[in-house]
Amino acid sequence: MCIRHFAMLKLIGAEEKASGTVELFPLNGRSQTEVESLTPHLVNSMREQLKIDKDYFSMVVVGKDGDPKTWFPSPMWSLDNIYDLVDSMELRLQEEKLQKRLGIHCQEDRGRGGNEQEHSHGYNVERAEMMHFYSQSEE
Repeated sequence: MCIRHFAMLKLIGAEEKASGTVELFPLNGRSQTEVESLTPHLVNSMREQLKIDKDYFSMVVVGKDGDPKTWFPSPMWSLDNIYDLVDSMELRLQEEKLQKRLGIHCQEDRGRGGNEQEHSHGYNVERAEMMHFYSQSEE
C-alpha cells in the first residue's frame, strides 16, 4: 500500500449530544493510529462548515486544502474509490514525486524491476528534510 497522509473524522449526533473523534493515520504505514476526542461544539461547527446534515449519514472527502472534494450518501465498503480520488488530487501527485525522489516506493511496486535493497520501508525524516532543503536551493 502506498504511503498516504490522512485523518478520519467521525462525527456522531447533534447539538449537545454531538460527539466525535479524529483518527490520525501515521506516515510509516503502521497499523497504530492516534485518536483524539472532539467536543460537541467542535463537532457542530465542523458539520456546519462541511455542510453535513445531522439527520442523514454522510461521508465527505476533504482535501488537505480544507475544501470538501466529494460527498457519499452511504458508507464505503472499500477504500479503492477513496484512494483513486485521493491519488488524482494535486497535493497527492506532489507527494508521490517527493516520495519517488526520496526512494520511497509502494509495496505493489516491488518486484517490478529494480533492486529490493533500493526500496525504503518507511519515511525517513532526516532525508526528507535534506531533500526539502535541496529542493528550495535549486529554485
